[in-house]
Amino acid sequence: MDYRFAIQCWQDQAGDENAKVNVSVNGTQVLTEAEVTATSTDSPQLLTWESTGLVAPADDTTVEITVTLTNDYYVDASTDRNVWINRVMYTNKADGIAYKQAILNADNTAITGYSTLTNWNDTESYFTSKTSAVTGVTGWDDFVWNPDVFTYIPVGDTNPVVLTVPLKFNADKQSSTHSY
Repeated sequence: MDYRFAIQCWQDQAGDENAKVNVSVNGTQVLTEAEVTATSTDSPQLLTWESTGLVAPADDTTVEITVTLTNDYYVDASTDRNVWINRVMYTNKADGIAYKQAILNADNTAITGYSTLTNWNDTESYFTSKTSAVTGVTGWDDFVWNPDVFTYIPVGDTNPVVLTVPLKFNADKQSSTHSY
């Protein structure tokens, strides 16, 4: 199955360049040195990509999204380049041909049609997913992960951060207004 993914993020800018990250899904690199230019939680940016050949959405389907800062810069606590992730999103090809979103009736009990998705910078084009696990965050060895709340996840130094992301929703059966 084919998916479109997005990570909503921003940077702590330090030094003379923006933060850059590599992103992989289940070990396959999908973004190389993607530049993070946003600098505020109030106006984050989306890093987007397509991953093909993944398992279909189901209650037990997950992917591992690995994010690595490729140009770490640190002088002191106030001059430290990092990337912050506060949202992971996805959609799948509903019919195997195009990315579509189900349109539901007023009480969300029946699908009345589909709209084709083309704007990958619109968060309404995706399902929002809470990660079920996070590993590799420096200083989080004793962090207790709460899958019911999406925590701002820091990506710093050059240690990869791995997000385990459930893929429960299927675009041919649900509207992207669903999130969990």
